[in-house]
Amino acid sequence: MTEAKVQKSGKTVIFGGSFDPVHYGHVDIVKNLEKTFDRVIVVPSFVSPFKAGADDAAVRFKLCKRIFSSDKTEVCKYEINKKGVSYSVDTAAYLAKKFAGDKLFWAIGSEELTRLAEWRDIDRLKALVTFFVIPRPNFAVNDERIKELKKRKIKIKIANFDGLDISSTEIKIDAAFGKSNKYVPSLVVREAKKTGAFNPYGKYVAALYRNGLSAHRIEHTYGVAVRGAELAKLYGANVNDTVIACLLHDIAKSVDISSYADKYDAELFPDPLAHAAIGSELAVREFGVSSEIAHAVYTHGTGSDDMSLIGEIVYLADKTEAGRRYDSVDYLRYLCELDKDVAVYTTIKEVHEWAMAKHNSRDSLLTLCALDKYAQKIKGKSFPSLEEYDAFALADRRKAAEAYTEQKNATDPYDKILSAREQLDRLAEELSDPTYKNIATIVAAELDLHKAVDVDIIDLDGKTIVADYFVIASATSSTAVKALGGYVEDRLTKTYGIDPTRRDTDKEWLALDYGGVIVHIFTQKTREFYNIERLWTDGTNVKRYGD
Repeated sequence: MTEAKVQKSGKTVIFGGSFDPVHYGHVDIVKNLEKTFDRVIVVPSFVSPFKAGADDAAVRFKLCKRIFSSDKTEVCKYEINKKGVSYSVDTAAYLAKKFAGDKLFWAIGSEELTRLAEWRDIDRLKALVTFFVIPRPNFAVNDERIKELKKRKIKIKIANFDGLDISSTEIKIDAAFGKSNKYVPSLVVREAKKTGAFNPYGKYVAALYRNGLSAHRIEHTYGVAVRGAELAKLYGANVNDTVIACLLHDIAKSVDISSYADKYDAELFPDPLAHAAIGSELAVREFGVSSEIAHAVYTHGTGSDDMSLIGEIVYLADKTEAGRRYDSVDYLRYLCELDKDVAVYTTIKEVHEWAMAKHNSRDSLLTLCALDKYAQKIKGKSFPSLEEYDAFALADRRKAAEAYTEQKNATDPYDKILSAREQLDRLAEELSDPTYKNIATIVAAELDLHKAVDVDIIDLDGKTIVADYFVIASATSSTAVKALGGYVEDRLTKTYGIDPTRRDTDKEWLALDYGGVIVHIFTQKTREFYNIERLWTDGTNVKRYGD
């Protein structure tokens, strides 16, 4: 559909963003918006006030046109043509005039709710549009926040669908580290290879190799960058600058410290942490980074009482990235979600006490000053201790164990289950290549092992971009639904080292999204009610496992 095509008046929704790059999460949102609105206007930005760089604007617009255009969706070049920083109020005013008579909506993710009132000229914008809020994983729609916005006469409507847990930033981080990402359409992958678009972080990763970082340290840095992006979105920091700081935080980890002895204050940096001071200098010398990024690198090991928001995030990301395995890491990750200042104080305290006990390290003045500052910042705040948190976690593990026992006792004797599991282990060895077909087969086998009912594998080839396979099974009770989901997650972690990118659950239904494979586990009654097989079968693409 061309931008000039005229449609009757109705409900029009604007879906703006950098689309840097377009991914299946965007595609899913547009398809859902088409079901809700008469017209969808996709608006790729030239330069968003929350993003950096606009060199690939033409590439992004071309891809949006090819991927989104349909009878109900058009791609608008207003912001690309306008150039400069994009503000929603200007775009809304332009489209309100173009589609005069339409009721205008602006689609936003739930992560935007915390700063919506700070959007440029919000009082004029709120008169032009109703905000259509799409819930996003890890960003719950806060009822109190909605009430505050409505008091300001900001109109809010909550979508009846959720956005997928896909991050454009993580896609670009993957590209920088040479990792494939299954959430990007092949058209985008080809364009990226041809033009070099969507890889703003490659030069930083190249510098890590150039400075001699080990494979283990490179993988740690990848984890810190991904975690840093998550926390930046959670806390409202500049995501691009945060990722750069995370990528460079250990750039000097393998340098000869003795050759830099006159470059840092040994009283501030015990030997194991001196690389932070050196890395800060390298980051400026090699890339001319901002003083905020340089300082975040400088303080990522010790903390300090003058950390910026990005500095706090880099410190937390370094200590809580997915590869960390120390005893209290889950507790610290929990605190990151609960309260940033509490998380910073507790993490600095934990790391300081560990270093003193493990390495007999001397105190760093930077660390002591940081502890003093954050102790004051969290004064009067209530949060669970590590022991209380462990008690909560233990209770959850006990519930899971009880569910396992209930399911096991309701089926076969233990010796038969053990024999079947040995067979499944052998099957997993045969299917060690994590193709989507193999993943679907292993899931079905695990469900069958634990006596799920009517386990079906549906081959979705050519029927949807959402997944390549559905695995659908029934459970004998709502407790069994949860237990079966746990078995599937354990099996795929053991066999392929993968976790679901999204987990949706209620009492009667559990869905696990593994990218190309989506697992649905229902109680029998709920499965019959939704009958989702009917939507995706043509009589030839369903295999009943075990038949």
